[in-house]
Amino acid sequence: MKENVEQLFKTSCDNLKWFEENHDSLIEEYDNKWIIVQNKKIVATDSDFESIMEALKKHDPKTALVEYMHSEQIAMFF
Repeated sequence: MKENVEQLFKTSCDNLKWFEENHDSLIEEYDNKWIIVQNKKIVATDSDFESIMEALKKHDPKTALVEYMHSEQIAMFF
């Protein structure tokens, strides 16, 4: 079990690192869309959140990264 959790964590980190490294080009291509990243590639895109959640069912949600691509800066206040 421990090895499986470690592998899931590594896969998630790899996807996040790939996403961060490719963020600028992803914004250009997928601005104002949801994306699913799995195994360091885009496996689904959609402009609708509910649709992207439906698409996530076709992939392993334990290792998939779901992000909303938006080129404009968003201010967040806490």
